[in-house]
Order: sequence, then structure tokens, then C-alpha cells
Amino acid sequence: MKTSQYLRIIQQDWWIIIAILLITMGVGLAYSYAQPPAYEATATFVVNPSVRIADTYDLVYTINTLTARTSLATTYSNILEGRIILEAAADTLNLPPQIRASYQVNSVVLPDSNVLLLQVEGPSPDLAADLANAIGTAGLGYITGLQEVYELRRLDPALANPAPIAPDHLTDLLLAAMVGLLGGLTFVILRRILAQPIGRQRPFILNPSPARIDLSETGNVKNVGNKTTRPTHFAPSQPD
Repeated sequence: MKTSQYLRIIQQDWWIIIAILLITMGVGLAYSYAQPPAYEATATFVVNPSVRIADTYDLVYTINTLTARTSLATTYSNILEGRIILEAAADTLNLPPQIRASYQVNSVVLPDSNVLLLQVEGPSPDLAADLANAIGTAGLGYITGLQEVYELRRLDPALANPAPIAPDHLTDLLLAAMVGLLGGLTFVILRRILAQPIGRQRPFILNPSPARIDLSETGNVKNVGNKTTRPTHFAPSQPD
């Protein structure tokens, strides 16, 4: 089909496209408002040389080594996400397993720095902040016993944020509108294509058509019944 044909179909069936678009947007918006809100609390930490290092030369050397070894901050970040740290933090808050499972913990290292970002997401803003701070406390105690050269310090504690981060009703509505528009266009085009009758195909002839007889030579053609024959020029054989 040509572009003009598609445009003609859209112009004729525009009401179907609008109906599908509105229905899809309504369903998407209803689904978005049916989702429970999710809140996020964020705490920050910094990897720093230990206060036990008193010598100036050792302190400068330790700082230079820390700058070159970004894997140390990544290791501490992974420790904060560990299951042992989460269970220890949840035990301090007396959280049952079903509530503990509804919270997600994520820790990342900010680019070109030794600052760690600890994010806890869950259905309650206050409990998300308390869990983030409890994870930080349990992580600090665990990392302190690993080695004495570097330590993890709390930079900013987590605070409860009353504004939910999900669901995003505007984003969900735009996605539903895109799906409805594409679905409506696809439906009307397929509807017109499938509604067209299938034309009869020309039969496939196995045997070639016979050669046409030149009827101009009427003198050499005889009609016998319904058959057309040509006279033969062979004389009958003479008896011996």
C-alpha cells in the first residue's frame, strides 16, 4: 500500500484511533494510581584514611594510594549492600521478614570520588530513613574490623522524604498514550487489509494451448461431424 492509502485509512477511521487511544490512556492511568507509592531515603559516606595514622608521610602516602585505588570504595559499597549488613540493621529495628522484603537497598560510588551513596527504597518514608541509617551503622562496625588503614565515615544521615519517587503518573500516562496511538493505527490498517476480498487467481494451465489452425485454407479443410480434419495426399496402394 502507498502512503496516500494509509493516510486515507487514517482519515476515514480516525474515530476508532481516538477511541483506542482514550481507552488505553484510561487503563494506564488507573493502573498507575493503583500502584502503592514508593519512597526513597539517601545516606552518604566517605572513605578516608584512619585516624590511627599519626605520621605525616604515612598519611600522605595513604591518601595517594586511596586516590589510585578506587576499588576500595567499591568494596565498601558492596559491603553496605550485603545480606549480613541488612539483617543486622533490620534486627536492630525489629523488622519482621515480610516487611524487610519490601525494601530495596542500593549503594553506589559517586564518579571520581570516594563518596558512597546508600539508597533505601520502600513503602514508608520514615522506615526507609531509619533502615538506611541502621545499615550505615552496621556497615561502619563491620568495616572497622577489616583493616586499620582506611575507614568509612558517615557524611550525611538519611532523612525521611515525604515525596514519593514512584509511581510517576505523568510518565505512565505518556507511555499509555504512545501504546494506544500505535495500537489504534495498527488496528485500523490491519482491519482494512483483512476486509479486502481476495481476488480470484488465474488458473494454472499444465498443458500448453494447442496450435491454431489457419482457416484461410478452406479448400484443404473438411469438417467431419464436430471434428476438423485435413485431407491426406496418400493414394491407396494398388493391388498386385
